[in-house]
Amino acid sequence: MMRMKLSVIFLSFLFPAFVVAQSYDAAFGIRVGTEWGATVQLRVPQIHKNFVLEGIVHQAIGKDEGSVTLLGKQHQPLLSRRINLFYGAGVHAGWNNEIDTETGNSFNGPAGLTGIVGLEATVKRINISYDFKPAVNVTGGESVLYTQTAVSVRYVISKRNDIWNKDQERKMNKRRKARRREKRREERQSSGKRWYEVWKSGDEG
Repeated sequence: MMRMKLSVIFLSFLFPAFVVAQSYDAAFGIRVGTEWGATVQLRVPQIHKNFVLEGIVHQAIGKDEGSVTLLGKQHQPLLSRRINLFYGAGVHAGWNNEIDTETGNSFNGPAGLTGIVGLEATVKRINISYDFKPAVNVTGGESVLYTQTAVSVRYVISKRNDIWNKDQERKMNKRRKARRREKRREERQSSGKRWYEVWKSGDEG
């Protein structure tokens, strides 16, 4: 019974900390893992209220190779919007000055498609995330597939709605929902019309 009371007291302090804490519109920081570099994130509510663009510039650890990556990521809040699951995809292009031991020539810079999935938490002005970022090289690089992982620590330079006006964002969300409802209504009408035409042709036959 005492343990249960202590758990309730602990959660009563912990949960408000996440609920009250501010989310963000923009953040930048460092990224360290299979490579190291810089990361910048910007929320883009014009696409979705939790859609984020991320730019990454990184240098591989242990070899003379690096790249620039641009990602579009969808964030899904867990418990609150301060703890997110995210996933997305984008493109990358870079440089490689390593020497191919078989040919004696340097590798071409990697360029191709990148995916990402991970978790992040934001408390006040600090954003921390861990991700798995596979990169498929369409051209260049030392191999077709790179599997990259890293921890990113960012400083929130703009809290939520510091950049995007809250009232305007609400209006955008309402318009987006209205368009989705209209699209679903048109799809139902189109589907019903097709079924009617099939039924009618069968009845006439």
